[in-house]
Amino acid sequence: MHATQNHAALPQPALRRSEAHVEVQQAPRISVIVRSYNRLGVLPELLEELLAQDHDDFEIVVVEQSVVRPPDDVARVDALARDPRVRIIRYRPLGGPGARNAGVRESRGELLVFIDDDDLPSGRDWLRKHEANFEDPRCLGVTGMFVGEDHEPQPYANMKRANASVLSFNVVKWQRAFPRADQRKQVESLMGGNAAIPRRTLERFGLWDECTPCEDEPSLAFRINAGKRDDEFLLFDPVPRMRRRKDVPGGMDKRLLSGVGYAKKAFTFFHNIVGHYFPRRFVLLYPAIFVYCAILATDWIVNDSRKHQTYTHRAIGMVWLYVAMPPLWIGWLAGWWYHRLRTGPLKRYRPLGPRSSVPAIGSGEHTLPRSEPLVA
Repeated sequence: MHATQNHAALPQPALRRSEAHVEVQQAPRISVIVRSYNRLGVLPELLEELLAQDHDDFEIVVVEQSVVRPPDDVARVDALARDPRVRIIRYRPLGGPGARNAGVRESRGELLVFIDDDDLPSGRDWLRKHEANFEDPRCLGVTGMFVGEDHEPQPYANMKRANASVLSFNVVKWQRAFPRADQRKQVESLMGGNAAIPRRTLERFGLWDECTPCEDEPSLAFRINAGKRDDEFLLFDPVPRMRRRKDVPGGMDKRLLSGVGYAKKAFTFFHNIVGHYFPRRFVLLYPAIFVYCAILATDWIVNDSRKHQTYTHRAIGMVWLYVAMPPLWIGWLAGWWYHRLRTGPLKRYRPLGPRSSVPAIGSGEHTLPRSEPLVA
């Protein structure tokens, strides 16, 4: 990958990759990949907790895409980036899967551990707990437990169901997450945060498809499940824990979505991801997918959306959803077909190439070119 410098908008990095005299640091065992977008105010807290990890060989790669850059927050982040274990890589906004893919391409470790800027590790042994799972070479990836900000588990009302269904797929291939489950078991998928994946897994199966605005994790899981050996597995392990923080200012403000807005994102996921990997199932279950999108949007209105905070707003939101969704679905479908005919293949995953040589100190900032070859 060749990066292009944006000299007008971005400060010059302390060290440039093109300078032949720069000494290159030996690749670490672990790369912690952080996606960050418009949360420079809370990013330093995460960096401080990561730097305090009781591990002897890791780097932190921050894919920093903020368009709002308060000078005081930038200065705090830059001060932490003076630590040789930290690299801040500046990109234009890439979207969820695009940012994760960029972080992988910038990393150098043999084990890649993922966390977003609004979450925190629980305990200084977080990295060591993730790494321990890969003493078994058959393990292709691990997701840990999500806990509260007080480090304590937050049990589901039905823990038996959560433990049975954690990181599995239902009949329409929607991921059932349940990351607060408390039993170790082999699973079908991985979360985007508190997850650890060996580089060899991504070299073998590729990265994440970039053509969905939600549920960006399953595309990799679908390929792993289709191509892994019978003795290989993905794992949910409740021992490495991540403190899940909700409603942290900034980010993509997903929780401000209306029910209709969430339904459209689910529509896109089903058409771009499920329809690609499971075309026969997608066609046969198409009416069920329509109904399931309405169910997902209803649950979003009731439980997650900040746009519908009162009972009255929730009732209005649900009535609007049920009345508007049939004609909107037809419009979304027409727009989807028009986009496909006009632009051709969707952005999917890029094979993971060789690791690049990266300076031992200093933070690089660059903008990713808008057109790079992707595999269909």
